[in-house]
Amino acid sequence: MKLRLLPSSLESELPGSPAPRAQPLTSFIVTGTDGAGPVAIDAGSLGMVGDAAAMARVEEVVLTHSHIDHVATLPMWIEACLSEGRAPVRVHAARETVEALRAHLFNDVLYADFESMTDAEGRALLEWALIPSEGPFSVAGLRMESIPAAHTVPTRGFVVEDGERAVLFAADSGPNPGLWAAVAARPGLAAVVLETSFPDAMGDVALGSGHLTPGLLAAELRHAPADLRVLVAHLKPAYRDEVARALEALEDPRIELLRPGVEVEL
Repeated sequence: MKLRLLPSSLESELPGSPAPRAQPLTSFIVTGTDGAGPVAIDAGSLGMVGDAAAMARVEEVVLTHSHIDHVATLPMWIEACLSEGRAPVRVHAARETVEALRAHLFNDVLYADFESMTDAEGRALLEWALIPSEGPFSVAGLRMESIPAAHTVPTRGFVVEDGERAVLFAADSGPNPGLWAAVAARPGLAAVVLETSFPDAMGDVALGSGHLTPGLLAAELRHAPADLRVLVAHLKPAYRDEVARALEALEDPRIELLRPGVEVEL
C-alpha cells in the first residue's frame, strides 16, 4: 500500500530539505498494493493538484468530516472528473457530513448543487455514499471501516485495508481511547496516521478544538504498540516549526512527519 499527503501550499522547498512545507489543507491519496484505488481521504487540496486528467484518476473520495480544510477543493475535483466524462462522481461520507455540505457548500450559494443536476445522458453529477457507523464498506477495491474521532463536529477515522496491509487514519481528533481499541484489534496494522496541530503552550486551544499537541500525542502513544509506525500530519502552518521541533524532542522512533507530495510505502 502507498500513501501520499498532497501538497496544499505554493511555498518553495529545496530538494532534500528536512522541513515540510506549510500544509493548511488536508488530502491523502491511498493506493492498494494490487493497484486498488487510488482513493482520496479528504479533499482539502485534492482539486488543485495536477490537471483535470490527473485529478480524475482518483477513483473516489472518503471524507472524515465537514471542516473547510478537509473539503475546500471538493467541488473543483468533482468538476475535473465531470470534464473527463465521469458521472456520477461518488463521494463517501457520514450522514452528518453530507447534511452539512448540502446545507453549507453545495447549496447554489457557495457552489452549485451538483446532486440535483444531471449530464446530457441524464446521469446525476454527484452521488453521496453514506458511510456505515459500524462494519466494513468497500471503496474502489479497498476495504474500509470507520471509527469515531474526538472532534468538534461529527468526525470519522478510517481503517483502510488492501488485502496485504492496513493503515488507520485517525482524522482530526483530540485524545481518543476508541482509536487505541481499534489499533489493538488489528495487530498487523502497518501504520496509524495522526495529527499534531498546536504547540504544547496552546494545550487548552488544542483540547477545546479537538486537536493534539506534541505532549498530548506522547500521552496517546503510551497506548500504542512499541513497533507501530506513527505518521504525523496536520501541523498548523503558523506553528509548524515549533511543533516539528517538539516532536523531534520526544525522541520516539515510531514518529515520522509526513512530507507533502512524498509517497510513503507501507
